[in-house]
Amino acid sequence: MGTRIVAYFDTHRAVTISIIFVLAFLVRCALLFQYRHDIVLVGEAPRIAYALISKGQFADPYAIPTGPTAHTTPFFPLLLAGIYKIFGTGYSGQFARCLFVIFGYSTLYSLYPTFATAFGFPFETGLFAGFFAALVPVKRSFEVFRGWEEPWAAIALAYILFLTLKRYGAPRREVKSAILVGLCWGTALYMSFSLFSILIGLLVVDVWSHRSVAVLRDACITLIATLAVITPWTLRNQYQLHGWTLMRSNFGLELRVSNHDGAYPSAELNSAEPAEQSLHPSRNIREAMLVRDMGELNYGHWASHIGFTWIFNHPREFTWLSMQRFFYYWFGPPQHPFELIVTSAYTLLGLAGLGQVRKRVGEIQYRIWCTVLLVYPVLYYFFQFVQRYRVVTEWMLWLSAALFVSVVLERFAPEKAAIAVRAG
Repeated sequence: MGTRIVAYFDTHRAVTISIIFVLAFLVRCALLFQYRHDIVLVGEAPRIAYALISKGQFADPYAIPTGPTAHTTPFFPLLLAGIYKIFGTGYSGQFARCLFVIFGYSTLYSLYPTFATAFGFPFETGLFAGFFAALVPVKRSFEVFRGWEEPWAAIALAYILFLTLKRYGAPRREVKSAILVGLCWGTALYMSFSLFSILIGLLVVDVWSHRSVAVLRDACITLIATLAVITPWTLRNQYQLHGWTLMRSNFGLELRVSNHDGAYPSAELNSAEPAEQSLHPSRNIREAMLVRDMGELNYGHWASHIGFTWIFNHPREFTWLSMQRFFYYWFGPPQHPFELIVTSAYTLLGLAGLGQVRKRVGEIQYRIWCTVLLVYPVLYYFFQFVQRYRVVTEWMLWLSAALFVSVVLERFAPEKAAIAVRAG
């Protein structure tokens, strides 16, 4: 991209967003045509959507009807239920769901230039990241028909981090801004409860960095506002499941499924085994019957005990599994060379670019980037890897990687640089 093209995109932001969106949408529609015979999605969220349509209950996520559930957060199953209500649960409904997944990913990528300028990155870094992500569907089928709520959770996270950046950079902390951020966090947790680790990480780092009563007060206010927003769902879970759980109930289930004799580091590899050998109630009817008979929360506690017992009794095997999951998360699945190479490339570039984030973008942005990239993946080192887990925070790596590339080009080939970095 020459400087004139970059300047054009910079002064025509709406055109930029539209072009990236259309490119991303068309590329993934081409993949949809390739996958068109395999787009039926079987899993917890679609089953809950079916239950919402057929009997008006947020229930039955597993291989057989098991009753009310908190296996997922409500956002995606409710969205699916709306799609299926309009288009039906047959092929038309599945096709509409795929188009919505594609729409979500295309929207996310088209916003990369906006994210860049919002966080103080050069516009060109967001432009590069947006076009590359749009043209290269790294997650393959997950960006077409296997995706869930992750692109929307990523957009929600970007907005919340933008509010957080404004709060950190303000001359004075205000209570109303702490409340607003907490309300936004609470709303986002209805999309993805995994974001909770980021909230806690940011609050802890903020309090530790400043060590003031005002900052501690704001952290408490933000946390209270967040919990207040999710309280209705927590109370619903208590009433329906006869026990307390914040948003989701599947921690113990996933811990056991991911850590046992013969476990593989990824869900794709684990799902290759016959259904009757699987420990997941979504695939194994015997396990689903246990959920139904024990109750979802009791089953989760039981599965958690088994999972932790195995971990404590097999530290070497658990360490090896966790190391493999760490590799899968950061570099991609080795069984898919294209995904492995591309993911490894922008991951390494993104991590290398953190120093440039601090130098050229800002200390606050650097602190936010490091906190998010450090705390968010931790949970996934314990659980089997799924490609869509990374999507929520990948835009941060894309921007950091683009910044690093632009700095290298500026330093070693300024006359040929595709991106001319503007400091500040």
